[in-house]
Amino acid sequence: MGSERHYTIIDVETTGGDPRRDRLTEIAIYRYDGTEVIDSFTSLVNPGQPIPEFITRITGIDNDMVRDAPPFYEIARRVVEITEGAVFVAHNVRFDYSFIQKEYRQLGYTFSRKQLCTMKLSRKLLPGLPSYSLKNLCLHLGIPNEARHRAWGDATATVKLFEQLLHQSESKYAQRDMLRVEMAGIRLPPHLPTERLEDLPDQAGVYYFHNGNGDVLYVGKSKNIRQRVLSHFSGAHKAARTMKMIDQIHDVSHEFTGSELIALLRENEEIKRLQPPYNRAQRRRHFKFGVYLQENDTGYLTFVIDTYDETQQPLAGYPGRAQAESALTRRGREYQLCPKLYGVERGSGRCFHRQLHICQGACTGEEGPETYNPRVRQAAAALTYGRSDLDRFLIVGRGRHPEERSVVWVEDGHYRGYAYLDADLVDARPGELPDLIPAKPEAPDVQRILRGYLHKNPKEIWRI
Repeated sequence: MGSERHYTIIDVETTGGDPRRDRLTEIAIYRYDGTEVIDSFTSLVNPGQPIPEFITRITGIDNDMVRDAPPFYEIARRVVEITEGAVFVAHNVRFDYSFIQKEYRQLGYTFSRKQLCTMKLSRKLLPGLPSYSLKNLCLHLGIPNEARHRAWGDATATVKLFEQLLHQSESKYAQRDMLRVEMAGIRLPPHLPTERLEDLPDQAGVYYFHNGNGDVLYVGKSKNIRQRVLSHFSGAHKAARTMKMIDQIHDVSHEFTGSELIALLRENEEIKRLQPPYNRAQRRRHFKFGVYLQENDTGYLTFVIDTYDETQQPLAGYPGRAQAESALTRRGREYQLCPKLYGVERGSGRCFHRQLHICQGACTGEEGPETYNPRVRQAAAALTYGRSDLDRFLIVGRGRHPEERSVVWVEDGHYRGYAYLDADLVDARPGELPDLIPAKPEAPDVQRILRGYLHKNPKEIWRI
């Protein structure tokens, strides 16, 4: 990284954390020649949509401030000019780069720059620190930040950070050289430019293989996107189907999630939405029958097995009726429920479990709904996510940068959606978080995904 190379150190503020939905509210760019800043550009940006209140609390940027600011298309030419021929540098570069790319994509322009992440570089040159957030690195290195969470303030601090990192070493970070080592002995797709692999992060997310028309051939997820993508190519000789797919790949794109759980959920969503030809097994619907919770005429909660319909929000899905009945019988014994009320025994009079003293008499009215129904709700929770003590909870995990958290919302045994939220907000007001999470349908396989993830990561559960 010699001084003959130019860099543009960039920071953006946005209406939220999702470039598919959110827009820029501020941008700051400093062009640096390896010795000093030689050009700069800063501006508020009219996002064309309201700024959420919690974003205003974080950044200080409100709707009045951006009302008369230029929309992005008015500053797009200036951004292209100041970044031309320079490496795009940012702290957590994937975030800033993805938002700017999206703005240009909406204008019908392809924005492409080499990228360098100061967070990633800091991890390599300053190992062993407890945190690599911009805030904590500035504290560790004595770098002032006059306006944290404003684009110009964070970009100015990143310039100072980058200067110190350059002085630490000019040779420890060489992204293209590292990539060449990783690709040794790998058979790359004949139509895929090597440069496209430079954009891939070594962190969690979802990736897409595209054909020559831009159509998605395959969707995958991984804790390390780059390694997983390269593994497809290293194993190409082993499967004819994989080789056929590789011959059609012209491009690879990705969505950085930071969280392994969000990567799992996004992959499932995208496969169901896009129906990629090489995700054949995952496209299939695995559930023919669902278990539903209903209240009968006498006030008892009952389980009903019926055709799987995700729009009706089944508690759980099963490939066959026998598996559904087996699951209900297991939970019925565990919570002393009546098999007539959970649909696996017919006839009048006492159920067989009553004779065995497993059922406490709901079938004959000896036990009323007020004591019976709470155990049904426990069984319903156990059917969904395997924890009978949970009914309303959050799953709080890593975000896409240290000052962000991923938050998944589950209520009454159903997945409600996820969002990326500011870490300070998550810690301060967890009870308000469900109102900030956009609703999503509970697609097939979501329960299986969450159940498996929670089994391995129980500490991420926040009950509210």
